[in-house]
Amino acid sequence: MRVVTESANLARNMSTLQEIKAAIAHLDPREKAILTAELFAMESEPDEMELEAALGRGLGDVEAGRVRPIEDVRDMIPRWVSKS
Repeated sequence: MRVVTESANLARNMSTLQEIKAAIAHLDPREKAILTAELFAMESEPDEMELEAALGRGLGDVEAGRVRPIEDVRDMIPRWVSKS
């Protein structure tokens, strides 16, 4: 009986997916972006070849002048987050 009671207590204290989604809906765009990045980081292990390729593309963009000032990027982030 003790195991059943402990399981019931655990289930009562645990948030459901629906509750989590409702809480996320109340986050501001910055908080949603941070949460998204943290969740993604929990599930991803960088592949060395993919990382090298991404770095190469990034360096190519820099060398070709396809860059934006950080201030412009900060202004874009809320629009990116609000589309999801």
